[in-house]
Amino acid sequence: MVLYDMFFDLTRFEMHLWDRINDALRAEIDVPLGRFEALLVMRRLGPCRILDVSRELALTVGGTSKLVDRLEMSGLCIRMPNPADRRSSLIALNHKAGVIIDRGEAVIESTLQDSLSAHLTNEEIASLRSQLRALRRAINDPTPVG
Repeated sequence: MVLYDMFFDLTRFEMHLWDRINDALRAEIDVPLGRFEALLVMRRLGPCRILDVSRELALTVGGTSKLVDRLEMSGLCIRMPNPADRRSSLIALNHKAGVIIDRGEAVIESTLQDSLSAHLTNEEIASLRSQLRALRRAINDPTPVG
């Protein structure tokens, strides 16, 4: 039962933290966290295809296309012809998106400071991060260590 309880503690914490950050982003920049995450991926990738974003976010291509449609309607990205493949288009962020991302990152940092740094030491945060990375690797490669 210890692992079972830990699972629910972890998922509930993630949901509460997601909601807190999502609410703060909506209030400050009027962009929900899911869309903000897509903006971060698109900034990192540069001009890219919907497929590239969908792989990064682990979403379906159709879901990602709808997500990008919303970002485009909000004036945060543009679609342009893909010179390497006429069957697809590229998506790219515009200047407005850069401003939104900068403001959003400050909101997330502030929210995380209030939610985590106020309650955990830097060493505890580093340890937790290391443990979570190890667990993420384990989910992707379930071969037991040792």
